[in-house]
Amino acid sequence: MKKTMLATGLAVLALGAQAQSTVQLMGLVDAYAGSMRMAGDAESKSVVGSGGMTTSWWGMTGTEDLGGGMKAGFTLTSFFQTDTGATGRFGDPQFSRDANVSLSSELGTLTLGRGKAPNFLPTILFNPMGDSYTFSPLVLHSSVPVGPFGAYRWTGTVPADTGWSNQITYSSPTFGGLKGNLHYQFGEQGTGVNESAHNVGFNLFYSAGPLGLTAYWERDEINNPFPPNAVLASGTQTAWMMGGTYDASVVKLFVTTGKSSNAANTIDKQTTSLGVSAPLGAGKLLAAVARTNNDVANTSRTTTTVGYDYTLSKRTDLYAMLMRDEITSFDSGTSLGLGVRHRF
Repeated sequence: MKKTMLATGLAVLALGAQAQSTVQLMGLVDAYAGSMRMAGDAESKSVVGSGGMTTSWWGMTGTEDLGGGMKAGFTLTSFFQTDTGATGRFGDPQFSRDANVSLSSELGTLTLGRGKAPNFLPTILFNPMGDSYTFSPLVLHSSVPVGPFGAYRWTGTVPADTGWSNQITYSSPTFGGLKGNLHYQFGEQGTGVNESAHNVGFNLFYSAGPLGLTAYWERDEINNPFPPNAVLASGTQTAWMMGGTYDASVVKLFVTTGKSSNAANTIDKQTTSLGVSAPLGAGKLLAAVARTNNDVANTSRTTTTVGYDYTLSKRTDLYAMLMRDEITSFDSGTSLGLGVRHRF
């Protein structure tokens, strides 16, 4: 009898320990085939590409219940290229998507390590193409340069990438539909001219029924991760954006407006984006346009994308995207991609 009770007790303790600590393997694989031509390209290029709708990634996350309402956690996630198997997006190191540890309670979450920059979530959540670094007009304008390395026809409006290394982040609980994140990145430059270089910023999110609102602001002196933690050659830059969504069931509307400024040469880039998504059959019809004006150079860029995302299951979807890209003084480009995205 005692042995039976002891065995039962040990089983209960084991189940309790398992319930208190979890580790999960997760990721996403996205590939597409099509013809790509950005504004200024001499000709179109037939490709099998990676990350048509979402940059491919894999990783692990885990949590441990510490008791008293407190939890510890970690996240390690890495980008990769489905078409070649290469690590990263453009030469950045492994686990450049996330590499952090956190403590959370009813007061919020404190995270140490590499993680999302203030600009990332507002940008991808408030446009209908989400985190597509291939076809989303807003994402392309904010984060993806056009042209060969070192000779860009167009640089992104946000200078410090979508992820920050050496970062402290505080994430608040939700109060009446409002929540936010505070970000601080240490420059780790050592003694010398740039020893005080750092990045700082915040973002806010509000949700009430069909209405969603967001805003972010960041001040950047560090560009990462490529080259790793390099000081911005053009000095301090700031970027901000405000956005909103309204879900009317038959259609969801998206709108954003923002500006980036360079303190060294007073160049301002102003971006406005509009988008819609509408249920159609087993998927969604998507459309978006973004326009960015460079005040000093008197140039502009307009990118328009329409497409359809068809849901095969909770984990897999097929998509087709058609995009037109235009930059002042360059020939325009048209791109078409057909792809599949699978989550695990």
